[in-house]
Amino acid sequence: LIGILTYIIMHHRLTTQLLLASSSSSAASFFAFAFAPTLSIISSGRRLSIMYSSTTTSAATSKLQYIDAGANLLDSMYQGVYHGKERHEPDLDIILARAYENGVDRIISMAGTPKECEETLQLIERLDKEHNSGDNNERVKVFGTVGVHPTRCAEVFAESCPSSSGDEDEETTNWIPKTEAEQTLIISQMIKLINQGKTSGNVVAVGEFGLDYARLHFCPKDIQQLGFRKQLEMAIETKLPLYLHNRDSGDDLYDILLEYRDALVASQGGDEGNIRGIVHSFDESIEVATKLMSLGLHIGINGCSLKTPDNLKIVEQIPLDKLILETDCPWCDIRPSHAGFEHLQTTFPTKKEKQYNRELAKDFCVKNRTEPCHVAQVAEVIAGVKGLDVADVVAA
Repeated sequence: LIGILTYIIMHHRLTTQLLLASSSSSAASFFAFAFAPTLSIISSGRRLSIMYSSTTTSAATSKLQYIDAGANLLDSMYQGVYHGKERHEPDLDIILARAYENGVDRIISMAGTPKECEETLQLIERLDKEHNSGDNNERVKVFGTVGVHPTRCAEVFAESCPSSSGDEDEETTNWIPKTEAEQTLIISQMIKLINQGKTSGNVVAVGEFGLDYARLHFCPKDIQQLGFRKQLEMAIETKLPLYLHNRDSGDDLYDILLEYRDALVASQGGDEGNIRGIVHSFDESIEVATKLMSLGLHIGINGCSLKTPDNLKIVEQIPLDKLILETDCPWCDIRPSHAGFEHLQTTFPTKKEKQYNRELAKDFCVKNRTEPCHVAQVAEVIAGVKGLDVADVVAA
């Protein structure tokens, strides 16, 4: 945990010292690398959740302190909108306060298009400004990523070309890559955002990017792979860790990463041949996990990684110091029907979104809408599966 954290944190003014005491293979070292420009940029190792010492500012120093390594704070649900219907007032401020009250010290909020990247950085700047203008220094710190999600690569890196499928009533879409000049401009615009974010300490990784073969109706393989390669080159230039998406594509993801391994490692500081990065929301086989870990990558675990008995067996086999805790909120809740549910120790009272309002938000979450505070539940399931105390999981 501490290797990646050490790189991420080496560049942030408030947290650099926290992760240096941990080994380079840990999740904390991953965070130190990633938070390093702020904390900073994602280093070689550990999970995004660690137990801080009592000198760290926290709601209660005796509590375990977490980093939610993967949240979607721009999602419309946090504005009270579900499936296009407004159900309640925006409540992101309450959600972030609840996260801090439950020991979440830092959050990485992901983005999937250049526009979302800009909006994420604007959100972070607003939160920082509100914090700096107030009297209370205790709050969760949000960081961002810059990249294009694989299912969004067609809309960013290609042009649509409608064509007939043979059925005169049915039309399909072909995607033609944009010109090299257009692709270069897109990447240069994202690099500009990254450099701005590195200066402020608010951007900690390239991503969320990678491959998704489960949803090829959004973007075909060839365009996904084009976007993936372009962004790997961007990661090499900016020296940032990788925030990777993988869905039913593990072998191709590994093969392409292997092609870029030497250049990535060199750009990130040459950490014994290890690529600094997270494979987010992992739900593939232990064989795929082993291949990706052989590159130095960490494995991100959330509720979607803990649904079935087979999922739990895979998590059990992944070394603790290669696991990263995340929520992927507002998605990936741990439900009673999921195999991991039996290991939960912490529960949060809920109301359906139609019944929920800001007054109730002080005591209730929205049913099936995950929040950063739920990262504690992910730690609890991992602890239960591995037969450990939650504190051991958080401190690994």
